[in-house]
Amino acid sequence: MTLERPVSHRKAAKILVAVCFIALLVVWSIDLNSIHWSPKSPEINVLWTRPSTTTTTNQITLSNDRITVNKNQFSWIDDRNAKHTPIANDITILTTITKSRISTLAILAERYQGPISVALHIAPDASGEETLAVLAASIEQHPAMQLYVDVHLIRDKMDRQLNLWRNVARFFARTDNVMMLDVDFYLCTDFRKHILNNPRAMELLDNGRSALVIPAFEFTKQADGLDFRTFPTTKAELVALYQQEAIDMFHAFWAPGHAPTNYPQWLGSSDPHKLYKVADYQQSYEPYIVYKKDNNPWCDERFFGYGSNKAACLFELYISGVDYYVMPQDFIIHQTHDYPNETRSLERFYNRRLYNLYREELCLRYARMFVTQGEWETPSSANLIEQCDRLPRFQSTIKTFL
Repeated sequence: MTLERPVSHRKAAKILVAVCFIALLVVWSIDLNSIHWSPKSPEINVLWTRPSTTTTTNQITLSNDRITVNKNQFSWIDDRNAKHTPIANDITILTTITKSRISTLAILAERYQGPISVALHIAPDASGEETLAVLAASIEQHPAMQLYVDVHLIRDKMDRQLNLWRNVARFFARTDNVMMLDVDFYLCTDFRKHILNNPRAMELLDNGRSALVIPAFEFTKQADGLDFRTFPTTKAELVALYQQEAIDMFHAFWAPGHAPTNYPQWLGSSDPHKLYKVADYQQSYEPYIVYKKDNNPWCDERFFGYGSNKAACLFELYISGVDYYVMPQDFIIHQTHDYPNETRSLERFYNRRLYNLYREELCLRYARMFVTQGEWETPSSANLIEQCDRLPRFQSTIKTFL
């Protein structure tokens, strides 16, 4: 009698495992394209359409033909198309905002006079309705908002899902080239014109394996960064302010964030058409870049809140085989605003821990990909080898792939 019960339990466990395995096979065999996606779908409550209409979704998996459910359960995305239709090889600025940055978005639209794809987060309560009212007023008051800005509303209880928001803005961009930008930066020069009219810059963009860096600065006295109308608009003016120590590279207190841009080289360069390559990439590098929208990695949405989220995007882009080149005459300057330091400090702590593990994961995943595609120790894998060789046991692990 004492032996029968354990035996029956083992049999039940085996049966359960078999059932689960069969169920997985059935799920994997389902053709997602055959499912009718609608708000009342019994399979998954999802509706997806092309970015010309209102879209209600739990997640857009970032490809043109697949949809899955996101754990974050953001409620809906509304795409508001701008009146202006950009040409294919134009550059769309990708940015993210909340209610407090709607006025800054209007400044950006007036200055850029080109396509902007913005993800706007609103809460699913009365404050969300207030945000929509502020947005509507801003669109009404600023013709550039009507002409150039595509707004994608993300209604969700969870704030600061920055990489998710970046992905939404990029997914709905309507041009081949995009720029990842924080909305608080003022465009001091016409980088768009300079890129589109520079054959070397366009050659780098078109090859899909290059990203163009626009150097970022900020005033050393925060009060000087409050009024964008006083910002320099030529490189000569900026160099003069730099020599007076009135302006410095963005976040100079955290050198790894922007130092790889090589500001001394940029400040000393005189040829407005000669780009130079970033030669000393670091894992914390967070430049503002122009790159190809398609066929590049998406930002990993596991990063929640501030800290390492953009560095993670750019690290994956770099080790996937994309090189960074610096535009020689263009620059942007940060507009001063307050930071919620306590919240950011805690989020940075956890995201930093995640980033360390994330880099190891990426190194192994991309290394396997390069090996299986016959691209190991070719130019495609050079960035990965340079960065990932620094990880413990990476070389010994790679030997198992070769």
